Amino acid sequence: MDIIGFRKFFSSIQRHFLSTSAAFCSFSSVSRPFTVEYLMNSCGLPLKSAISASNKILLVENNLKKPNSVLDLLKSHGFSRNQVAKLIEKRPSLLLSKVEGNLKPKIVFLVGNGFKGTLLPELIVGSPAILLRALDSHIKPSIEFLKGVLENEVKFITAIQRSSWLISSGWKGTLKPNIEYLISEGTPISSISKIIQLQPRAMLQKPARMIYAVEYVKKLGIEPSIPVFVNALRVMLSMSETTWQKKFEVLKSLGWSEEQIVSAFQREPALLSCSEEKLRRATDFYLNTMKLDLDILIGYPKFLMFAIDQRLLPRYKVLKVLMSKNLYKDKGKIVWKLTLSEKVFQERYILKHVDEVPELLQIYDCAGKNKSVVT
Repeated sequence: MDIIGFRKFFSSIQRHFLSTSAAFCSFSSVSRPFTVEYLMNSCGLPLKSAISASNKILLVENNLKKPNSVLDLLKSHGFSRNQVAKLIEKRPSLLLSKVEGNLKPKIVFLVGNGFKGTLLPELIVGSPAILLRALDSHIKPSIEFLKGVLENEVKFITAIQRSSWLISSGWKGTLKPNIEYLISEGTPISSISKIIQLQPRAMLQKPARMIYAVEYVKKLGIEPSIPVFVNALRVMLSMSETTWQKKFEVLKSLGWSEEQIVSAFQREPALLSCSEEKLRRATDFYLNTMKLDLDILIGYPKFLMFAIDQRLLPRYKVLKVLMSKNLYKDKGKIVWKLTLSEKVFQERYILKHVDEVPELLQIYDCAGKNKSVVT
């Protein structure tokens, strides 16, 4: 759309909003036609987003050096038109930033620290706040600190991709004291690195919350120096104290004692990551459908973590059919077949018997909601 055509179109939209829409009762919503025009034509924003963004910045037609320089910088570093639009929609004020003394040095530093190619626009669009942070007092020291903990660039990039907050947040008040506290408690650097990679937001908890979680996990008999501590701490930090207690109450209602829950958690911390519904359904399946003893679940808590509809039911139905046809006779060990890899299970209990029992494929597909069988 050319400039004259756009302005005529915008004028008609403006009159429509002012005369018919209570939602646009404020004249400021549509009082900056050139800004909206620029945001649409140069930045790629849709009309509604451009009008909204125009409330936050004012662009002057004869003074576009800054916004044009910002767009040129972004495009020169691989930002697509769609990514530019998303970024400016989130942070219109970036168009008024200085390039040489502000944005460019930050982008160059990020590129130099591994964010090359598509990684850079993905990072910035996902977390525009990074560009609002000071380079020397925030971005540089936070990245240098993280890279010192994470051992290599691959791990560093992986962690930042999972949570750009590691760079954009106030790392001095959370990340740094949390890491220093874990080290003081005897947690190996390799374990801390693992937490940052797998669940980076856990490391951005308030230090008081981190101290509480570590002390609680230690009371459960899991010391910071052992490998399982990482998973236990991640689970503990992933939920509120109320949710944590509810998980205990659910398991107790299913026949577990508190000592048994703690014992299971020590071996398989992710058990308490399961939802309350999952814990109930899985227990019901094992105790009432498979007729297992509770002691087996307590001894091997990972059973409760398997997907019910996608793994347990399909396999159980296949094995029951094989048993009914005397093709599977090891009834006492049926539960352990649920732990096999998908490939091994299919080879041993489906493909091996499909000529004798053609309906196995259909039973497995239907029970598993169209699970694919590798033939």
